[in-house]
Amino acid sequence: MNISVKIRKTFDKAVASVTLDDKFAVHGVKVIETAKGRFMAMPEEIYKDKDGKEAHRDIFHPICSEARTELEAAVLTAYETAISKETTENN
Repeated sequence: MNISVKIRKTFDKAVASVTLDDKFAVHGVKVIETAKGRFMAMPEEIYKDKDGKEAHRDIFHPICSEARTELEAAVLTAYETAISKETTENN
């Protein structure tokens, strides 16, 4: 699968747009930094469940672990590149 990623850095998290095989675009993929490390979060919708509580559901997600690993590697690599470039430009 051919994956290209554009990172838009924002404060404590980054938002990415991902293109898959030059055929599909996914916007709103997040890179989030926590005390436990960095991870990728899929775009989601927020809705009310049957009890009226706020719930979250991914609107895009890989359906197998290999696809998730490949997508996450591409997004986190692009994030590292963006951070390095930003650091270089600010020094």
